[in-house]
Amino acid sequence: MYEFRSATEADLAAAVDLVARLQADPGHHIGYHGTTEEEVVEELTRLTPDWAGGAVVGVDPAGAVRALLSAEVDPESGRAWLYGPFVDVPADHPAVRRLWHNTADDLLDLVTARPRLAGVTDLELYGHRRNRRLGDFAARHGFAAGSASRVFTLTGAALRSVLISAAEQAVGPGKLDDDRTTRAQVVDLHERCFPNRTVSGEQLVEGTRGHTVVVLTGADGVIGYAAGFLQEEEFYVDYVAVDPNMRDAGAGRALVRALLRTLAAEQGARCQAAAVIALGNDASERMFTALGFTLHLELVAYRLR
Repeated sequence: MYEFRSATEADLAAAVDLVARLQADPGHHIGYHGTTEEEVVEELTRLTPDWAGGAVVGVDPAGAVRALLSAEVDPESGRAWLYGPFVDVPADHPAVRRLWHNTADDLLDLVTARPRLAGVTDLELYGHRRNRRLGDFAARHGFAAGSASRVFTLTGAALRSVLISAAEQAVGPGKLDDDRTTRAQVVDLHERCFPNRTVSGEQLVEGTRGHTVVVLTGADGVIGYAAGFLQEEEFYVDYVAVDPNMRDAGAGRALVRALLRTLAAEQGARCQAAAVIALGNDASERMFTALGFTLHLELVAYRLR
């Protein structure tokens, strides 16, 4: 039904429209993207300005973009994250499910053949737990279902309270500087706490993946750190780690407050903060809910390696 080709920069507006429409439905929702057009544009282009180099589209006979799959590749780790597949199937089509899966299969074949993914065999999909088509698609292609994760958000008065309370702190976590010892300790802590990380410790401290890092130190060195970045409409808290010997003392909450304060001071206020927490990580959930974060949605990862 659709003709497939490599994406071009001229497809961006149509791709954004397609993704923003489908993201509004949990049955099509992909975890890497937001729900507004601004968030989709930012996520498509944030890490890879040449987004079209890792994307393929399906177009209808009139040339309109009706399907999309794009990939973010990290050559250092040999991993790729697949954004999609997004398939817009007419509701009155007599074989909606079959058309969706056939289209998704064609998109995957073309994306994995892109030069950018040459030699990359570690692939990951990520979507809403109610996106059953994605789950079925992943299973057919040998992706193993991982644990679910939960997105927590902080808005309104609760967010303002966190920012104000952080601003009033006289001492506490501060932005990571150029001290080599501190950086090395952050790298070590990151890689110990996140063995299945999507960002390496070096990438984190160097900022090559767009992170801002704040760190809390004590007499014996780094106690913990928090890392995140600014999206179009929200602060995103990506990593928080505290030395196991220093947990349950409020360090994690102080780090999150400091990170949000730093992002707001350097790049401007936003109306929401968000964090993704692995299902079962009760300590992190308690920390974020103590700050006022509330559950927004649940996502599931699927990985092929």
